[in-house]
Amino acid sequence: MSDVYPKSLIETPRISPRLGIKSSFSKIKRNIALLYLLWEANDEKVDYCFFEQRDNDTKLQVKQSYLDSVFRYVESYINTTAGPISISEFGEEIMDFELLKDQIEQLQVAFQLLWPLAKIKFEDDTFPDSKERTGKARFSKRFIFTSNIDLLKYSFEGQESLYKTLLSKWLTEKTDGWSLNKSEFSGSESDLEQADEKLCKILSILSDNTVFRLRQESDNVFFRKEGIYRALSSEDSVDIVGDDESKGPLRILKSAVSENVEPYIVSESSRKKVHLKSEYNDSKTWIGDYAERILTNLELSRVDLSEGKETTVQNTNPGAKSIVGKNIIYYGAPGTGKSYGITNYIRENGYPDYDAQEGNDNVFRVTLHPEYEYSDFVGQLMPVVTDKDNEKDSSNEKITYGYKEGIFTLALKQAYANLKSEKPVFLIMEELSRANVAAVFGDLFQLLDRDETGKSEYAINNQLLSEKAAGGNKSDTVFIPSNMTIIGTVNTSDQNVFAMDTAFKRRFEWRYVSTLPVRDFNNNPNILIHGIDHPVTCTWQMFYSTLNNFIVDELQLFEDKQIGPYFIKFPKNDSEQAKMRINNLIRDKLLQYLWDDVAAVARMSSNKPLFIKSIRSFSKLYKEYNAGKQVFSNDFIETLKKAVDEGKNETGD
Repeated sequence: MSDVYPKSLIETPRISPRLGIKSSFSKIKRNIALLYLLWEANDEKVDYCFFEQRDNDTKLQVKQSYLDSVFRYVESYINTTAGPISISEFGEEIMDFELLKDQIEQLQVAFQLLWPLAKIKFEDDTFPDSKERTGKARFSKRFIFTSNIDLLKYSFEGQESLYKTLLSKWLTEKTDGWSLNKSEFSGSESDLEQADEKLCKILSILSDNTVFRLRQESDNVFFRKEGIYRALSSEDSVDIVGDDESKGPLRILKSAVSENVEPYIVSESSRKKVHLKSEYNDSKTWIGDYAERILTNLELSRVDLSEGKETTVQNTNPGAKSIVGKNIIYYGAPGTGKSYGITNYIRENGYPDYDAQEGNDNVFRVTLHPEYEYSDFVGQLMPVVTDKDNEKDSSNEKITYGYKEGIFTLALKQAYANLKSEKPVFLIMEELSRANVAAVFGDLFQLLDRDETGKSEYAINNQLLSEKAAGGNKSDTVFIPSNMTIIGTVNTSDQNVFAMDTAFKRRFEWRYVSTLPVRDFNNNPNILIHGIDHPVTCTWQMFYSTLNNFIVDELQLFEDKQIGPYFIKFPKNDSEQAKMRINNLIRDKLLQYLWDDVAAVARMSSNKPLFIKSIRSFSKLYKEYNAGKQVFSNDFIETLKKAVDEGKNETGD
């Protein structure tokens, strides 16, 4: 029997600090208590969908089974003005808790960034995070808990009665008509106060890594709570509001301070400044030492896996210059998530709140095609129709010529403008291999060599660029500044459209995007493939992983013919209409690719077919699949059945 080793380290993406979102969140204690109780009273699993929409309503309610468990946990600890609380009264009041009422983005800032207890996503993950920004409708959410929830539990091990009383007390705080019934609690009021302070201190430690931002005289100030503590070690009060409206985690921190969730600081009447609570005010040395312990903890949490390799040290201030300019190409099979990887790169290296749909003034994006040329990329003279006499009579119109700047010129101009502020600029070039990139870049090719700062090692003379982008004289040289990054994508299956020469390739970092699914992969419905004797039912992940292995191992083709996990993006519900849509997507998107790009090439490399030999045209393939008949070869069906029967690891390992 071979040795078994730990599973390899899983790379986890960084998350956005959400510094610009309006994320108010109030009545914090009762919502933390409810979130914890939903977890502990319901078997302490990882992943839950606690809520559902009430019939014919836009509001959420706790699913009955989960509600019953929480109610049994606390019913003897809560009274109403009329006496003991009933399950119906409990459920109706819970519907008004912010955990159910607030938008998902507010919950994410609270429970992913400030108190990282759970990752929160829509149950239907086709919904963007902005789904609830307009209107009053709220939608079911998934709560994927972190190990911090275990920390809360273990902190009160052996004190279960005290903890249950405390959580019930937190539920009743700021809940009209509810009060704590202490008849089940044998401890003192002092015990309860100490437990309250203890839980607040634990929550405070969990939020030590949270980044906040305020505006001061048009500049951003980024800080963590230890920055507040360090300032209070020598000053009487600290401004945590600045000159503009508080946003992101800072907005919720202010609520936490005013609601006495923060254990060490309290806000002044204006809520603009904070100072130490009276019991800590005479011990400024202690708060300074505590801040240093936090910094040491943060330092030790930054593990470097490079093992001595040269690395780029990144600035921890979001929004500040964190990388030198680079040339990068993300490449891989179709549907692997290359564009998504670019979005994450931008978020990690300058703009944490970047949204590919909403865009950003410092991110420029273009998709190349076979007709795309240097003049499109850099700029060209274009006719402009003007009215000679500012009248609507078309006979007065005249044609002049003006210079239309291309996307490279626009990005370069922005990069030059941002040099003083060191804000990064990103030029995204999708589908690089679908154009003749050597011709598209032309003389700009010389600029792609960069020095250690990220600036072009060699400058060029280009009169138009010098005037339009750099704002200089025609004789001035042009270079790519250190704050400008160029990122391209290449589908490996398209590399034969326009082959890139070695000189161009070596000026880019090539980052392979694997066909293996990312963690928490959920584009994964069950699909049905008609087989030899009966249909084979499996997940999309199982199917495409088996297909990729078959393409390489049996059809003897290269990896560029494989497909990625997002080659097809499926609907996220189990309705009959969705199942029909899934079947149609496989027919309309996958079969065409496999017939033209895989099966046709495989005939020259392997004796094993992908489709049954009697199918000799795509029209027959389409017709047979539509009729619910077997279209894949017996060899492939047997391979798929074997993978399903063995419960093969869905990561494709």
